[in-house]
Amino acid sequence: MVRETRHLWVGNLPENVREEKIIEHFKRYGRVESVKVLPKRGSEGGVAAFVDFVDIKSAQKAHNAINKMGDRDLRTDYNEPGTIPTAARGLDDSLSLGSRGRDVSGFTRAAGGTVYGPPTSLHSRDGRYERRLDG
Repeated sequence: MVRETRHLWVGNLPENVREEKIIEHFKRYGRVESVKVLPKRGSEGGVAAFVDFVDIKSAQKAHNAINKMGDRDLRTDYNEPGTIPTAARGLDDSLSLGSRGRDVSGFTRAAGGTVYGPPTSLHSRDGRYERRLDG
């Protein structure tokens, strides 16, 4: 089980969802710091996104609530930046990041599959990304 963080993975989003719509939905639980919509994986299910809240209490409220967008029941899971959320494991990842036309420099690959985000070593204890100048 992933520890509770201010970062959520949200799955089963509608196919053409925009970041603004996700922010509008989740701001009822607290201030949303950022949203990153991920490329669709496979032909089944919906789109996923990372939703980062300003504080952990807001993420807890969102995770514990029943979330629906249109006719879809959204799934949430806590996420450690730089890891694959538990709820996303086992989904089709036959397409590599490189084949999706995204810049993947600075992204890592783990034994379990693709990892979205900077290397874990660049995150502080509270999950914030730190840009290090020492290499």
